[in-house]
Amino acid sequence: MKKTWIFLFLCSVFVMVKAQDKPSDSLERERLKEEIKAEVKAEMISEIKKEIAEENKTFSLKNFTLSGYGAVNYYNYEFDTDPSLKNKTDIERLNLYLGYKFNDWLSMRSEIEYEHGGTGATLEYDVQEEGGEFEQEVEQGGEVKLEQLYIDFNIKPWLKVKVGRMKVHFGIAQNLDRPIQYFTAYRPEMENEILPVGWYENGIQLYGTLFEKWNYELSLVNGLDSSGFSSRGWIKDGHQGKFEMTNAESFAVAGRLDYKFGTHRDTYIGIAGYVGDSAPNRPKKDMKKSAYVTIVEGHVSYNENYLRFNTLFLYGNLENSDIVSKNNSKLPKALGVKRNGVGKNALGFSAEAGYDILHLINKDTRQLLYPFFRYDYYNTMYDVEGNVVKNPKWERNTITAGLNWFVHPQIVFKAHYSNRRLSSQDYDPVSFVPTGKKQKENTWALGVGFSF
Repeated sequence: MKKTWIFLFLCSVFVMVKAQDKPSDSLERERLKEEIKAEVKAEMISEIKKEIAEENKTFSLKNFTLSGYGAVNYYNYEFDTDPSLKNKTDIERLNLYLGYKFNDWLSMRSEIEYEHGGTGATLEYDVQEEGGEFEQEVEQGGEVKLEQLYIDFNIKPWLKVKVGRMKVHFGIAQNLDRPIQYFTAYRPEMENEILPVGWYENGIQLYGTLFEKWNYELSLVNGLDSSGFSSRGWIKDGHQGKFEMTNAESFAVAGRLDYKFGTHRDTYIGIAGYVGDSAPNRPKKDMKKSAYVTIVEGHVSYNENYLRFNTLFLYGNLENSDIVSKNNSKLPKALGVKRNGVGKNALGFSAEAGYDILHLINKDTRQLLYPFFRYDYYNTMYDVEGNVVKNPKWERNTITAGLNWFVHPQIVFKAHYSNRRLSSQDYDPVSFVPTGKKQKENTWALGVGFSF
């Protein structure tokens, strides 16, 4: 607008000068005044339009991004550990990613997850760790969660920063989290039983790409809460989510390094680590000693041409696991924790492979058909300390085989059969006499997943 006022001032001066010239024709003077008025009006309108356009640049629908994925599954169970377990259908989840780009280097990212069809409070019948008791599960039968919300600073390709609530990329499932990226109907078993999946924490994260092939991630985030640790899930339920706000009496450090050696984004090899004290973040100050959680893992992911393969090895240690177990046993039932022994060490291994056979029949089709095979071994009580009893039930081997049919690159139909074998003895459900066999948990699963 400054240019407009300067222009008006110059025009006024020009008119005053012309008024002193005593022109012979008054009509010429009037014509000149009208021309000046028209030019001033046009200039003002042009300047106003420019200012409005500049203001609109700060908010534009073009700056928004939206993506997401979802899955719906059916399960048919045959469990020695729970003969009464009913078959299930599940609207497993719908995840929506909403982002907004403020400029070339600054953006907002968010993730909203709808789990199991909605929100509510449900009852859970737990025969695995609570001896067949009904437990009130608030927001477990269905929930809506703001999983991620952070500001992303894209400073350099080798230096980017996230501040807020973001994903901790530990393991493979955290990266290959969309249904089109893994073969089983449900999330990869070993990681889903040991680790929080997905694992989201509050803090700051540095990440970027070095030398075009190396991707790194270094995070300082709030730590876990050891009151949620258990025999079956080890640290899985130590991921804070019981209360409105997250305890931040202690923080954890997580790091990851990957080397990309293929053409597909899911082809890489890498390592990751996590360390943090889980004692100070307990709901009450009932533990004077520390309870550091230390986990390391190595992984390979391969997706090239018609072959997909991934594998993961994981080892974890919980400091003072016997003290954690003792203190957990004293926690009130209303807190919703298991109150049983926690393993000192956890061990896990998984491998998954599939090959598209449809291209062998029709080379022109865009559809894919992957027969696949998967193996999981995990033991959440690999070792114990103190008076904690090592339960062989939590040493598990699972063999899974099935099919993935991609009717579209972004839509997949899944079917698999899973045979899980426990190290615990099986008992006759009537006489309670040992059968001489190991307990098994078999599952037939069907599902559909999509990504956009």
